[in-house]
Amino acid sequence: MQHSATGRYVNCMEEIRGRVSVVEAVGQHRVTTGLQRCDIEIVFLQMRKVLELIAFASLTANKEKYSLAHAKFAEHWNAKRMLEELAKINPAFYPIPMAHPVLQPSGMKHWEPLTEGFLTRDDFVKLYDTASEFLHVTNPFTIKDPQMQMAYSMKGWVERIKALLALHMMTLVDDQRWIIQIPDSGEIKLLIAVPRN
Repeated sequence: MQHSATGRYVNCMEEIRGRVSVVEAVGQHRVTTGLQRCDIEIVFLQMRKVLELIAFASLTANKEKYSLAHAKFAEHWNAKRMLEELAKINPAFYPIPMAHPVLQPSGMKHWEPLTEGFLTRDDFVKLYDTASEFLHVTNPFTIKDPQMQMAYSMKGWVERIKALLALHMMTLVDDQRWIIQIPDSGEIKLLIAVPRN
C-alpha cells in the first residue's frame, strides 16, 4: 500500500478494479454463493463501494478534507446529497473520462474528454440509490413493485464505470491535475498533467 498522495489515489483505483472484477465474476457465474438473492446483494454492495471510492478518491491527497467529507458522508444515505457535499470541498471532484492521447508537434500529449458512454454524475446517483436499496431486507408488507427498474443491465453499469476510469483526468482540491490509466490488469499509471499555456 502506497502512502503518498498519488499512491493513495492509485490504491483507490486498484480497489475499484478489484471490486469491479468481483461484480464481473458473479455476473458471469464464475463465483456464486449458491443463492441468487445473495449473489445480487454482493454485486450491489460492491457497486456501492466502487461509487464511494470514485467519490472520495479526489480527496485522498488532502487528509483533512477527506476526513471532513467522510464524516459528513456518514450522515448521508442519499447519493445526490453526498455529491453536493463533495462538490463544496472540491467542485471538480468527479473524474473526467478521456480519449486516447494525440501526440502534438511539440512532443506533448493532448487528451480530449469523452462525451458519451461513461458513468455520468446522474448515472452515479441512480446506481448509488439502486444499490442502497439492496442493503436492506425487503419489507414483506410493501406494495412497491419487487422488480427493480434500472437504466442499464449490470454489465452495462460495469462498462460505464470502466469507460469513466480506464483513462481519466482527476482535478484535486489544490487544482493539481492527474491523468490516470487503468488497464484490466497490471500497473495503474498516474501522470501529472501539465496545463497548456
